[in-house]
Amino acid sequence: MKDLMYFLTGASFGAVMALIFAPQSGAELRTKIHDTAERDWQVVQEQWQTEMEKVHQSLEQIQQSLQKQEEESEESETA
Repeated sequence: MKDLMYFLTGASFGAVMALIFAPQSGAELRTKIHDTAERDWQVVQEQWQTEMEKVHQSLEQIQQSLQKQEEESEESETA
């Protein structure tokens, strides 16, 4: 999440700097900003998917660990 915040901050700063120093017309600038925003949004979505997959994997590992501990506890109670 920290990396995502850094990315969004950098993207925002870059967009502002582009607006300030842009030698293009308004229409060209809007098109360029739109294209950049779409590309950045795709990157954010990909990062989100990657992080969600990591979270799901971690949850599965925790769930498996809990099941294993539960089975071991039941076995020790019956012994």
